[in-house]
Amino acid sequence: MKKSVLSSAVLAASLSGLAVSAQAGNATADVDLHISTLGGGLAVAVPATDTIDARIGFNALSHSFNQTTNNAGGTVNNSATLKLMTAELLADWHLFNGITHLTAGVMYNGNKIDMNAVGSYTINGTTYNTPLNTTVTFNKLAPYLGFGWSGHARKTGWSFKSDIGVLFQGSPKVALSAPGVAPADLATQQASVNDSVKNFKYYPVVSVGIGYAF
Repeated sequence: MKKSVLSSAVLAASLSGLAVSAQAGNATADVDLHISTLGGGLAVAVPATDTIDARIGFNALSHSFNQTTNNAGGTVNNSATLKLMTAELLADWHLFNGITHLTAGVMYNGNKIDMNAVGSYTINGTTYNTPLNTTVTFNKLAPYLGFGWSGHARKTGWSFKSDIGVLFQGSPKVALSAPGVAPADLATQQASVNDSVKNFKYYPVVSVGIGYAF
């Protein structure tokens, strides 16, 4: 009888230890900081199932540059600002319950390019000296597909994060304004800008970071 009681106590203690250990290894959320071709960002992932994590995040970057060019019409001072801003809602499916994941989801896409040209420029043989302003925007909702490597959001501890994918942001939308420029010349300039940015409808995404699940 004593032996049976002792065995039961040992078994209960062992099961209790296993339960504590398992509980200590389970996380409820994973927070990561990363840098990517979409800018710097923050993301939070939560386990949805044993193999799928749901992830929300935010990315942003702003970069400006200036350039002076000479053409037949004279000198033009060009300035441009690239503004990247996305908010993401993604699902990571961990293949074979490992670190490799396939990702699909949607992003709110605030990516934008603002350009301004000041000086003398010629369109269709006519020279103008009025500021030429150009804005390039994209679809506000954009699907995302990719893959990468990361730890599970349900397992506590630090993990390396990486993602490679494509943001399908649609054909760029170009808007031009230039007081005094003939409508036909403005249309010619818009067609030129459309041609130069047409490949941006597929935006490559490469991201690396580090996260902690708790």
